Amino acid sequence: MANLMEMDPEGIKSAIASGGVRIAVIGLGWMGLPTACILADRGARVTGVDSDEGIVEAVSNGEPPIQEPGLKQLLERLVKGGRLKATTDIAGAAAESDAFIIVVPTAVGRDGGADYRAIEKASKGIAEGMRPGSLVILESTCGPGVTERVVGGTIEKASGLRAGRDYGLAHSPIRAMAGRALQDLQTYPRVVGGIDARSLEAAAAIKEVMTKGGVVKVRDLRTAEATKLFEAVYRDVNIALANELAILSEKLGIDYIEAMRAANTQPYSHLHVPGAGVGGHCLPIYPYLLASSASEHGVSLKLVMESRHLNEDMPRHVARLCADALRASGRSLRRARVCILGVAFRANVKEARLSPSLELARILSRRGAILKAYDPFFSRAELSKMGLSSEPTLLQTISGAHCAIITVPHDEFKALDVRALASNMAKSPCLVDCAHIIDPAEAEKAGFIYRGVGRGLWSK
Repeated sequence: MANLMEMDPEGIKSAIASGGVRIAVIGLGWMGLPTACILADRGARVTGVDSDEGIVEAVSNGEPPIQEPGLKQLLERLVKGGRLKATTDIAGAAAESDAFIIVVPTAVGRDGGADYRAIEKASKGIAEGMRPGSLVILESTCGPGVTERVVGGTIEKASGLRAGRDYGLAHSPIRAMAGRALQDLQTYPRVVGGIDARSLEAAAAIKEVMTKGGVVKVRDLRTAEATKLFEAVYRDVNIALANELAILSEKLGIDYIEAMRAANTQPYSHLHVPGAGVGGHCLPIYPYLLASSASEHGVSLKLVMESRHLNEDMPRHVARLCADALRASGRSLRRARVCILGVAFRANVKEARLSPSLELARILSRRGAILKAYDPFFSRAELSKMGLSSEPTLLQTISGAHCAIITVPHDEFKALDVRALASNMAKSPCLVDCAHIIDPAEAEKAGFIYRGVGRGLWSK
């Protein structure tokens, strides 16, 4: 067993490469499993831990429970070679590990407050088996102060071991997106902060083994924690700005996309593309985590939360565009046959967590529309579990529909023949393009009544 707190960074790297370091990765989800595989591929002996028995069984059989390019082949090789195993026994994994990487989900309660129970549970499990000289790295996104308070506090209470004295404690936020996690985790720079210098150097050494992008060492845990939230909030606020300007453009009869492209020829303008909303586990959640921390210190993040609420309202705005297009065709939204093209929260990824398309479907259903949905990354059975009716193909799903709403720029949708789409739909069909992949003029030539987020020139 290696005492990482007594080793220099080069010694840690060499020990990992030679298989002399055991690492437990807690959480085998979208980021945890790729992290475990990369570390095992670099030489570490890795135990993946997850509370879901189905996930553990799948990983143990070399079958990734998530779809990530290159992950299946890598996992199969690592499991077969004995480099990676999986278990639900966190205490058992802790007893035989030198380092722990926590990659469990963080959540937000109904009141908007942060929910760190998964981190606390993981920390308790680690405390049951860890020994002095170990290193704990929290990679789950959290507010400033959580690593020390929740992870360090929980471990000390359960084991008596104190961070910075008996074991190392660090934070290194995940920087990767679903659908390209293996690539991002191995190329993006990794930010690392530690409770003390030894923790920082040990955690940085592990990250340097994982990525070619280098390591950015920051002064403390809180700075590392804030980095991820600041990144997410920056993007969420800029998307909200684009959405707000797009709504204004609709009222002014302006094509936002044309105005955006012209404005962005100015070197300091980086306007984003508007859309149906913001999905995934990150952006819809992280502003609330930051706001929760801010409120503890008497700070109200007005711009951050106003932006978040504006983005959350976009599915309702898309429903209004749909209703407006249907009115122009002589129909009402109630009893109209509407098809949503795209359920994933992002293009070309099989991931629907907090997808704005799902909220749009709920809104349209409440308003009496007859809904169908299609997404090339989800089967009919999978869509049915989400409460969505579908057909085997896109054209079958769209057949006889009064309105089609494109929410995600999947490659399959970009290749759509607009005339073929229109010919399969009802008379005077409507098209609402939230993904900006259909030329409005071509859509109108094909016979569509066209609406698009920010496309005010075509809204009259």
